[in-house]
Order: sequence, then C-alpha cells, then structure tokens
Amino acid sequence: MCECCDEAREAPHQYRMFADGCLFCAARRIQYLQRTLRLGTTNTQARCRTALKQAMALGLPEADIRRMAKLPAWQLAPAAKATKR
Repeated sequence: MCECCDEAREAPHQYRMFADGCLFCAARRIQYLQRTLRLGTTNTQARCRTALKQAMALGLPEADIRRMAKLPAWQLAPAAKATKR
C-alpha cells in the first residue's frame, strides 16, 4: 500500500504529494497537473511529459500511466484488505 495514496483518499484532487515508484501516484500526478493547475496548455503539456518521463525512468509502464491518467476517477492504490484473525 502506498502511503501517499492512503493519505490522499479523503481528497485526492487536493493532495499534492506523489510517491516515487507508485503507478497510481504517477497517474494521479498527471491528473492533478491536467485537472487542478491552470498553467496554460503548453506548460501543462510540458509538465505532464516531464512527470511521465520521470515515472518511466523509475521503471513504471508508460501505457498503464497514460491509461490510468485518462480515467475519470482519481487514481489511488487499492486499499489494503483487513485480515481476519
């Protein structure tokens, strides 16, 4: 479970922290850049490309990040299931 995803659960559209190496954080970072910041088209595209390149440099799959970033729901790592005792 990603701690950033866990902390962002209440308001992922406002949470501005993204863990390196987390596929969901990489996609949510791009969603945040596109949906929340108002930087103009050129600056937004440049920042999204940079975010994607940084995630790919950490070994995350480009196709998955792009697909997830396009989804309407904010991306968060699945919640850890409680274990029964």
